[in-house]
Amino acid sequence: MRPLEFYRFGLRLAGSASTEVERRTVVNRLYYGLHHEAYGRYFRENPNDPPLPPNGRHTALIQRFRGKPGSVERDIARMLDHVRQMRNVCDYELGHPIQLGQRTLASAELMGFALIVADSLLAALEDFSPGEAPDGCDCPTARV
Repeated sequence: MRPLEFYRFGLRLAGSASTEVERRTVVNRLYYGLHHEAYGRYFRENPNDPPLPPNGRHTALIQRFRGKPGSVERDIARMLDHVRQMRNVCDYELGHPIQLGQRTLASAELMGFALIVADSLLAALEDFSPGEAPDGCDCPTARV
């Protein structure tokens, strides 16, 4: 399957999300869709880079983008990290209220913020490497 299928599912779910669990799930799907998409596009542009470590691959991908010289790459790293932090809050911090940094947010606010950042991240990924990543990221299993 293509990574952006997760992202698109998150967008569809966002249109009807009315409960906290649905809104948190939207953030989760947006993140995973864009994480896998960023991964596929990164290795499409950098096929000779070493594989990411199986443990810590989410942070390692962000660091790879951060280590590239272009401003688009640094923007991708920043936004991907931000959506990852939102996903962590949604998946692991189930208490009320939702805390993101110093801000307290309702689940609808967090979902709305995630949608905005995700849209900007996808645009930056398109600037970095035009065209959707292929099925399964088309990467060797050592990189998945």
